[in-house]
Amino acid sequence: MRKIVFVSALVLSICAQGVGEQTLGGKVAFAQTKPAPAKPVTKKPATAPAPPPAPEPAPAPAPPPGPPSLSETLTGAAKGDYESGKVLYGDGDHAGSLVKFSSAYELSKDPRLLWNMAACEKNLRHYSKALKLVRQYVKDGDHVLTEEDKKEAAELIKVMDPFTAKLQVNVDEPGAEVTLDDEVLGTSPVEPVVVDIGTRKLRVRKAEFEEVVKEVPVGGAAQVALDVKLVKIIHEGRLNVKASNSATIAIDDKVVGTGSWAGVLPSGGHTLKVTAPKMRVYQTEVLIQDKQSRDVAVTLEAEPSKGLPAWAWLTGGVVLAGGLAVGGYFVFKQDSKYEGPNGNLSPGAVQASAPIHFR
Repeated sequence: MRKIVFVSALVLSICAQGVGEQTLGGKVAFAQTKPAPAKPVTKKPATAPAPPPAPEPAPAPAPPPGPPSLSETLTGAAKGDYESGKVLYGDGDHAGSLVKFSSAYELSKDPRLLWNMAACEKNLRHYSKALKLVRQYVKDGDHVLTEEDKKEAAELIKVMDPFTAKLQVNVDEPGAEVTLDDEVLGTSPVEPVVVDIGTRKLRVRKAEFEEVVKEVPVGGAAQVALDVKLVKIIHEGRLNVKASNSATIAIDDKVVGTGSWAGVLPSGGHTLKVTAPKMRVYQTEVLIQDKQSRDVAVTLEAEPSKGLPAWAWLTGGVVLAGGLAVGGYFVFKQDSKYEGPNGNLSPGAVQASAPIHFR
């Protein structure tokens, strides 16, 4: 384009010179007619010819075209989410805008969207997340970002960096899950992480170890180190048994004491058995829980008697005879109501000369 403009100016200059020459030729052609009588002429000083007109300056070259905008390159659902994100951002809904910009990025992987996401995180005062996004924006977008874009990103990093700190969490057990502000950082050992200044919630847990939950103040230093020591869970509890002085106490069929016993048992179910002479056996299942103590008080009951007491058999025939007499009374006892014929004997005892047999 510049060459065309320059040539046009040159052409205009040349045409102007041609017109002059043609005028000058006309004058020459007009001088060939018969001259008039000479008159005295006062000679005038010769004047220098006028310089040719300068060519017009060429216009400044147009700047090279920049990369197409996101609205021009995004398509489909990614473009729809991007446009929705801009509307939400303009309304001040930075959390909603972040969701839309993030969705557009996942669909398109255009690194320029990382800048939009960082702007949302910054407005939400999530400076550590904003810094992470800006650094990724510079790294992934190196081939599409201008020097002005990179300069602007560097200035933003410089502004937000003082509002963050680097946190190093050191756990004495490997393989423990480390969570910060309900976001999983990974399993120990974990790399240092940039966090926002303020109070952060740390959680460390591993199977068979007690969980550690603590609030960590971050601020005042560019780097913060925190050491976490996990305590192994001991699966045992304490049992206290109290019974009579003569009672024998057994745990899981093993005698452990008399009268009373206290000790530590593995967590879970155990069989408690308490015995004593002439007392009913007491037996029950006892559940022992981790780091808990359980008290069991046992009162034994007397065992019920079986048959005649021993003293009844010491007197021999006396007791037996008495028993037979009592039995005979019930056998020979007359019924209170008689329905047979009337006899001719008066009531009383009757002497029999021969033994009486009953059938």
